[in-house]
Amino acid sequence: MGTDRGATVATGDASPARQLLPANPSFAGHQTFAVRSGWLKKGLDALQNQALGGGSFFTREDALVHLGVGKNMVQSIRYWLLTTRMAEEVTGTRGRELSPTPLGRSLLGTPEGGWDPFLEDDATLWLLHWCLAGPGSPSFTWVWTFNMFREYEFSRESLVESVLSGTVGRVPKMPARETVGRDVECLLHTYVGSDGVLGENALECPLRYLDLIQPAFSKHYRLSVGPKPSLPARVFYYAMVEYWQWRHRTSQTVSVRELTFAEGSPGMVFKLDEDSVLEYLDGIADETDGAIRFEDTSLLREVIWDSRVNIEPSCFLEKHYHA
Repeated sequence: MGTDRGATVATGDASPARQLLPANPSFAGHQTFAVRSGWLKKGLDALQNQALGGGSFFTREDALVHLGVGKNMVQSIRYWLLTTRMAEEVTGTRGRELSPTPLGRSLLGTPEGGWDPFLEDDATLWLLHWCLAGPGSPSFTWVWTFNMFREYEFSRESLVESVLSGTVGRVPKMPARETVGRDVECLLHTYVGSDGVLGENALECPLRYLDLIQPAFSKHYRLSVGPKPSLPARVFYYAMVEYWQWRHRTSQTVSVRELTFAEGSPGMVFKLDEDSVLEYLDGIADETDGAIRFEDTSLLREVIWDSRVNIEPSCFLEKHYHA
């Protein structure tokens, strides 16, 4: 089950919350290209190919030849590897070298394997979305839109204005309005398309199938809140445990309301309603052999984590992809 009875819940910073919005955010780097289906696998394979320079692959002038894309797309692939947490910068290299993360290796694999290298499983798309918009994401616009932005029907311009207002006092250097505008445009391309139309760029972005943002009236959009039939329970549990370890590292309980409505929670990032969260929680005890259980009383609905048991979020993904 991925549990170790007798161990303790992970310890660390006991503060009630950590900053959700990135301290040094990125508003550019994608070159306005939404992530495409084959890009992450191509990029990660290149980083693991020592004949192509390994971790320094993206500094090569001929990287575009090996990836089969234009120069701007090379930089976009690098950006998406980092923002989806499939790769990370090697310390001390000032970004000149990248290394696959454990999640990147497991999901996309070496050139020979991986759980879902070509993003064919809906679970992978939800997982990538969680990496983009949940705790630990370097993308201010993604985190703001799916956690702090409260207008469920909105225009491109109103989202740009909201992101800009959100940066005040929160980032070391204010981004230009044009820069934020391009970032918002890329987000809309990722989930819907330009002006609500699924153009060529959006058609190749698999995250549009999540239906998290829908076209509405007259160049407006709508955040889709409610059940997500394609979201597997084990991806929800993965996100829940990641959130718990980020937000409440030493706490044994968390309320259902928080898991649904708190910024950075799976309910908020996945745009679930409370009934949908409750449906997922009904199965958590069976999934963890009782190590995590849901209690519903007349006074409080909460989830309880047995302090004697250590559970790593990755155990839920391993079970899903090996099922």
